[in-house]
Amino acid sequence: MLFLHGLDSDSSVWAPTVDLLAGDHHCVSIDLPGHGQSPNPDDPSAYRREAVLDRIDELITDPTRPTTLVGHSLGGYLGMAHVLTRPGVLSGLVLVSTGPGFRDQGARESWNDRVEAGAPEYGVTSTAAGIALHVDSMVIDHLHEIDLPVALVVGSDDRAFLRANDYMERKLPNATRRTVEGARHYVMRSNPETVADAVRSITDQLQ
Repeated sequence: MLFLHGLDSDSSVWAPTVDLLAGDHHCVSIDLPGHGQSPNPDDPSAYRREAVLDRIDELITDPTRPTTLVGHSLGGYLGMAHVLTRPGVLSGLVLVSTGPGFRDQGARESWNDRVEAGAPEYGVTSTAAGIALHVDSMVIDHLHEIDLPVALVVGSDDRAFLRANDYMERKLPNATRRTVEGARHYVMRSNPETVADAVRSITDQLQ
């Protein structure tokens, strides 16, 4: 299990979920560049999608073993991007409060403006916030090509991502969904047992 956090957190956000899974799963949680204990390079290229996906490649030391990526928000988006650009490496995805990006250029620009303006609130540098910028519609355009097992987890009160999960549920060929009543964006904090159950549902399919 490879756990990827979102823009405004770090690997510690997964601790409650990992505690529930560590007895029978090999769990690895990482800090994305510019977050937590990871280096914070000044070079903007270190935060581009391809550079981050290369970092994920380095963590998958044995591609013959089934690896499920569990991603929250940005982490889930990166998981889908990895599957699309490196098919056959990951075996499953658990997407927590995740969206597939934007097809419309205006929507992408609006999102990017909010990310850049919100960097201080997110606790990252403006350069590191670049990791969450959307430069194309690659993921949303190719969702139907992600044919490995996918578990979607979203809170009923996470209004910004409910419609995104409606869309992904329709487009992903092998997706199942859990909507957690009363939960908001950080489902793994409020309901770690639901996320752990979603992980187990994927690993059960891979056995």
